[in-house]
Amino acid sequence: MNDEHTAARLRAALVERLWVTGSVRTESVADAMSWVPREVFTPGAGSLARAYEDRVVVLSTDERGLPDSTVSQPAMVALMLEQLAVRPGMRVLEIGTGSGYNAALLARLTGPEGEVVSVEVSAELAVAAARRLARLGTRVDVRTGDGWVGVADRAPFDRIEATVGVPDLPPAWVEQLAPDGVLVAPMWLRPGLELAVAWRRGTGGMLVSTSVARCGFLQLRGPHAGPGRTHALTGDLAVIGEDLPPAALDVLRGLLDHGAVDAGPVLGPVDVRLTGFALAEPRSVLFLGHPGDGMTWGLFDPERPALAVLMQDRILVYGDRDAAVDLYYGVAGAPVVNADRLRLEAIPVAPGLPDSADTPNAPDAPDAPDAGGRTWTVEREHYRYRLTET
Repeated sequence: MNDEHTAARLRAALVERLWVTGSVRTESVADAMSWVPREVFTPGAGSLARAYEDRVVVLSTDERGLPDSTVSQPAMVALMLEQLAVRPGMRVLEIGTGSGYNAALLARLTGPEGEVVSVEVSAELAVAAARRLARLGTRVDVRTGDGWVGVADRAPFDRIEATVGVPDLPPAWVEQLAPDGVLVAPMWLRPGLELAVAWRRGTGGMLVSTSVARCGFLQLRGPHAGPGRTHALTGDLAVIGEDLPPAALDVLRGLLDHGAVDAGPVLGPVDVRLTGFALAEPRSVLFLGHPGDGMTWGLFDPERPALAVLMQDRILVYGDRDAAVDLYYGVAGAPVVNADRLRLEAIPVAPGLPDSADTPNAPDAPDAPDAGGRTWTVEREHYRYRLTET
């Protein structure tokens, strides 16, 4: 059996798995994923079989050897395409071309009468993606530039899809979206809480979610990327937090250097309450690297200064010991939150626009939740995000 037949068989098997798991839900997305040869867009996969595994493939790395561009996991690719609901003849903007794989899928979904424009911050990646697409005879307008500003000269777009994470919706994306359009973007909301959100326009500049799913993406790069949320500390240890300027990171390193005190056990299982804790507590942080001390979630207050972290079933505290009390009751009192059932509203921060309390729902958006649903607010520069349980 030659490679072409093997690839077709592997594609069919992958799509069948994605049907079973629910990532693929429509014939149109199944057709696109069955048609586009993923092996063409995954030079780092290592083999044909690995190109069709349901996993992320690293496309390029930065100067530290960390991934700065990837080919996303097929399950996540399919899920976001389902959220996007592309139809033939539509004009679509993609933010983050990467290898070109998702752009090829979008081109298949829009058909010969549609149009796909894709923007990539890396000129090297953009050129390579354009070549791959051209070799397949796939028509995509690939541009090099800052995805934050979109592509104004081809607007409005029926659909906009970001394949990079953002902490806030860029106003340009909303401005370039057609009145009845859909915008899908991975939203970074709190440490450990990143959601692929499908947005529709409301009135007064507000947007309302029509579907939400957990996800994990590399963050937007370029001049408008803003401050990062992931920071290297020492060795292989990194911390993710909401507002961690260099001075706060220095305080954190000092606390870690001075060692911790065991403040006692936590109350019951905590994993199911960590999303609720992160939403309610802006001081929440998440540690990556696990350098042998088991640190994962925590609470960091540079003003005290203090750091309290969860280590399996116990709390370690660095600095002011009252931080352990805050962490204990913060986690113990946090609700269990099903992220997939959250309803999000994005309310413009600009003066003169109505608050969402006086703004009706977007067309085709879900009905407003019952008044008893818990609500959290996340403040950003351009939008205020209200998350409500449904």
